[in-house]
Amino acid sequence: MLSRDVVVAFKPQAKISALALSPDGRVTVWSEVNGLVSISHKPIDFTGQDLLFWKSEGKVTGLIASNENIFILDEFHGLACLDLSGELVWKSEIKSGGFSLVKLEDRFAVIDSLGRLHYVLMNGEVIELGELHSSVIKIERFGDKLITAHENGEVRVVLDGQTIWQRPSRGEMGESITAIGSTKDGNLIIGREGYALVPGDEEALELEIWNFSENKLIRRMDLNSRLMVTTNSSEGLIFGFDDGKVMQLLNDPNGQLKEEMSLLFDCKYTVKSINFHSEQIICTAWFFIYGFNSSGQVWKVEHQGIPEHIQISQDGEICLFAGEDQNDWTDSEPIGKISLNSELIEIDESELPSWFNDIQETSHLTSEELYSDDQMSQHLTKEEVRQLGEQEFSTLAESIDELIGALKIEATVEGKSELKGTMNIDTDELLSQLDDALENMAMIPQQSIIDELNDSIEEIEIPVANAGGDQRITSQDDHSAIVTLDATSSYDPQSRINAWSWIDSTGREISDLAKLNVKLNIGKHQFELRICDLDGNWNSDSITVIVEK
Repeated sequence: MLSRDVVVAFKPQAKISALALSPDGRVTVWSEVNGLVSISHKPIDFTGQDLLFWKSEGKVTGLIASNENIFILDEFHGLACLDLSGELVWKSEIKSGGFSLVKLEDRFAVIDSLGRLHYVLMNGEVIELGELHSSVIKIERFGDKLITAHENGEVRVVLDGQTIWQRPSRGEMGESITAIGSTKDGNLIIGREGYALVPGDEEALELEIWNFSENKLIRRMDLNSRLMVTTNSSEGLIFGFDDGKVMQLLNDPNGQLKEEMSLLFDCKYTVKSINFHSEQIICTAWFFIYGFNSSGQVWKVEHQGIPEHIQISQDGEICLFAGEDQNDWTDSEPIGKISLNSELIEIDESELPSWFNDIQETSHLTSEELYSDDQMSQHLTKEEVRQLGEQEFSTLAESIDELIGALKIEATVEGKSELKGTMNIDTDELLSQLDDALENMAMIPQQSIIDELNDSIEEIEIPVANAGGDQRITSQDDHSAIVTLDATSSYDPQSRINAWSWIDSTGREISDLAKLNVKLNIGKHQFELRICDLDGNWNSDSITVIVEK
């Protein structure tokens, strides 16, 4: 099979929540789930020796790197701008925190955690739009405009905060928008899923192409699976579906779209992202990155995790990808790097994991090197280094001196040994000094190690998820209702719950908060709550919500 040479570019310490690459490929930025942002000015730095760090106030949900600045959106505070050395330039508060980030020519479009649209100018000034655009679930750039998809199935074209076109939702039971995009000539692409009106009927899966300037539906096509992602190629439109198929809709000699799609290749798993770059289609599915070039050749690269993030430099020389294997017991997965300009290589499929299975040679540090300021500050922010420096520790030298003191030879001790080469040692004093020295070097409280271990042994109990009772709610005048999903009654006797996840009936995660409000249309809705504790023990519960007229 065909593949590409892959190398480990970086080794993050935790799960990555966002990844960015400057257009010139000189700066790589990624954030980890604890809010730590790492900045590298090298294309490869898996040792992490030259990384710069910045700490956000919450989990990073959006990350953009230009050739001059870095823009960071977090779920707690809002949008921050850094220079390339990691120094803060400005910080803008977004009410309800940030959920999604898109860069326009002269501003940023930010969707907050409640689905409301905000603008942030390049100087950090926030333009509030009130409730003008709310319940947004998807957002895409469309030239100097935005395409927004909403919970009720509406799709809008927005210019400078004003709606200049709107597609109303279809069907009494509502619908969901599975994908949005645009064509090169300025038409809109919409993938939709219509809910069945009669129990047992098949759900309607469709593709729509709109000329929004004339409010004209150009094409509506029935689909066999959900449209997940779309992009443009030099020859037409490219689509990725949830059954793993990648298909194209070509232009005819007159520049018009042909009637039928054609299959390019099958990934076998849901296509999560798709790009057209360097005359190649690059998409991600399951644990793989797939490519399809102009010669019709398909290549494949395997990752240690499920690729959730992919970034490509303008020249295609650097393509970075990252993801995690959803296993809390394994180490963090590396960031991989390939070049879209390199020659394809022929390998056996069993060789695909070789790049991340190779054991990297590591240097062994002495204790002095290990605890030096340089080593301790390598994965800490400047503020954490300062706080660490203010704490008092017993030095290694003091502990060793106490141990040597217990081993000193007595010059004159009654009943001393007559054997040559032996020492008279006060064993009680030696054991006492040894215990003190070990405690000081390990920096643990003044109690025995056995007591410390005994106190920490507890029986691990699986947490109990509680999504609350089923709900039946009357809709408002707009045929929708605000419903509270509350998992705060979930129980763990050891208070070790650290992850929450709400899943809708399509299998999509809608939130990682314990409690949230959702806006629902008339109909029957099902949600699954999943919780996880610090030991990786999962539990789930479900809830049904019926919104009536």
